[in-house]
Amino acid sequence: MNRSRPRQPAVTRSPEIPEDIDSPDWQKALHQVADLKAALSSNELTAEIAEELAKRWGTSVRTVWRRVKAFRKEGGLRALLQRRRGPNAGVGKLRSELEAIIADTARSWWKLSENATSAEIYPAIIRECAARNIARPSRATVVRRLSVLRKDPNNFSPAVGAKLRDRSRLVKASYEVARALSVVQVDHTVADVFIVDPASRNCIGRPTLTIAVDVATRCICGICLSLESPSALQVALCLENAVSPKEVWLDELGLDLEWPVHGLPDALHTDNGREFHSAAFRRGCDLNNIDTIYRPPATPRFGGHVERLIGTLMRRVRLLPGSTYSDFLQARPKAAEKAAKLTLNELGIFLLEDINRYHRKAHRTLGIPPLSAWERYWEKEAIGPLLPKDLSRFRLDFLPLQRRVVGREGIELFGLKYSSGALAQEVDLGRKRVVRFDPRDLAQVYLEQSNFQHLVIPLRDPSSPRLSLWELKAIKRSRAGIQNLDDPTILLRALEQIGEEGTASRLRANRRSARRDAWRAVEQIANAEMPTKSLQPSLISQDVDSLPWEVLE
Repeated sequence: MNRSRPRQPAVTRSPEIPEDIDSPDWQKALHQVADLKAALSSNELTAEIAEELAKRWGTSVRTVWRRVKAFRKEGGLRALLQRRRGPNAGVGKLRSELEAIIADTARSWWKLSENATSAEIYPAIIRECAARNIARPSRATVVRRLSVLRKDPNNFSPAVGAKLRDRSRLVKASYEVARALSVVQVDHTVADVFIVDPASRNCIGRPTLTIAVDVATRCICGICLSLESPSALQVALCLENAVSPKEVWLDELGLDLEWPVHGLPDALHTDNGREFHSAAFRRGCDLNNIDTIYRPPATPRFGGHVERLIGTLMRRVRLLPGSTYSDFLQARPKAAEKAAKLTLNELGIFLLEDINRYHRKAHRTLGIPPLSAWERYWEKEAIGPLLPKDLSRFRLDFLPLQRRVVGREGIELFGLKYSSGALAQEVDLGRKRVVRFDPRDLAQVYLEQSNFQHLVIPLRDPSSPRLSLWELKAIKRSRAGIQNLDDPTILLRALEQIGEEGTASRLRANRRSARRDAWRAVEQIANAEMPTKSLQPSLISQDVDSLPWEVLE
């Protein structure tokens, strides 16, 4: 009996790049970047070094020179990610339904036990194919597919997946800080002060401060102050502020300050927070040629620079009305919420002017002001700090991401459907794509393409109300929770109802309303009337400049 069936024609696809940051191709490119950095750090690349790299990489010398040229032009990982034409290796000639059966069956087994082999998985695949009346694959085909799927940590339980990621990541035991932007430390804190809504003057809780500090010069590279909890979004906004020139931003705020600190860091030093181990953060660092250094768990002393600076900033913030901690009493003051007077914007203005003072105060360890250390370093360099080739793409590289299939009806994310005419050439039912989103505004998503550019895809129905991710989650949790999010009228009614429903905490309700209003106005910040005079913490001292800056040992 002839069991053969017509072979499915191979699908011709545009050049592809590996999308999984834990894939062998991605890790191979990371090691090649490290080799090129070492080879190009001291002198020009010679023929002997090129031959050595060719042997190490298992390729020709001509290919080495071609990758060196691309690396010098692009300056990072993007130049070395190998693009493959045609179908993906091992998966291009099977029907998408069969591919899904193999992958889903393997995952279900491996979630139960990572020890499951083809001997257990193959019979289950055969039974599923028979139930769906699909021609069963050969055992050899399944074995080849399983060998590919085993390399993806997402196919296993979280504990096993974490172990697989650790095996393939580059490990740095220590680092030397020899120059500016060599290592930048990033961390979060909840500010020790309550703030109020600018319209209602109701207390809306404590904001989150994310800060980036250059270890060599002790300069503050960037900050992000918002009502959100620490997340990949907070990190993306802080890093965008850190690498960008700040003159225009400060002018828009009405502040006559000089903050020349900007540029791409060589490495980011962080704790082990979930947002710093997220795919969005790690992928963004790899794509922008930034190394990652994680401190050992439960050891804040290894991030002492940023930890000490945050402590100093919070001591200054405790001079403001609505402070949540008394250094004298070593306790929280009573009714601190009632004393709150500052808005989020006013607190941000105060922090910016305080950072300006800090930059100009002599640092106890350096012996000179941090800003002087920054300027002295760059006076000796032939070129200034490096900037991303595209600042908007830099921010998108760090935004939260999900993997979604681009279907004939577009992209579905969080129950919302996105589509546009530009997706006509992107439909691919057999492959999940990287889709980035801004949790503050789900009116559009960003589909990552093969050249790492991003295609902006709006909501399929332009009449749908603008939603943030937390508003969408609140709608789904509410008593009027709806399943169908396609009807703009129902969605708008549900959005209004979540603002009317009572909550267990009035503070939580005020905060939710303020979050909505703050992010609705984010696009109009440049045109808004901003305070031109900072708030002086005169509650304790009449001379702010006389207060000591004890930062870092």
